[in-house]
Amino acid sequence: MLTLTSNNPEETKTIGKALAKSVRTGSSIGLTGELGAGKTQFVKGLARGLGIGEDEVVSPSFGLINEYEGDKKLYHVDLYRLESNEEIETLGLADYIWGDGICVIEWADRLGKDLSLLDLHIHIEILPDNRRRFIFSGIDVKFLEKEVKTLLKERLWH
Repeated sequence: MLTLTSNNPEETKTIGKALAKSVRTGSSIGLTGELGAGKTQFVKGLARGLGIGEDEVVSPSFGLINEYEGDKKLYHVDLYRLESNEEIETLGLADYIWGDGICVIEWADRLGKDLSLLDLHIHIEILPDNRRRFIFSGIDVKFLEKEVKTLLKERLWH
């Protein structure tokens, strides 16, 4: 497990960008946290790191899945509006999770027990002063340490 703190939305994007340097095609990432925690800001940074313009990235709350082309394909899924396992099953998420790109799922806690199928889980907590705590678990997350330290000059570490 790895914990990071972001002091603002730009640092949140930087954490996403750092992760982009290490994810492989076929990787799946689940994001959890309350509304406004910074899930989409994180995905914007991930996209930036994959050579995708962050302005292209919008929350797929109504379309459910957005696809972006960059150095690697990015599938951006949002399960916020889905209420049942049946609705989630109709999305065909397996094709994205084990597909030809990187799949990041906002509101991944809606997957229930299937959350464990994802390679990486990132829980984002809202802290006082508009800061965010990122808790990474799943695949070996130590690879992030070097990238984030380099990009953020060690100011996020505890």
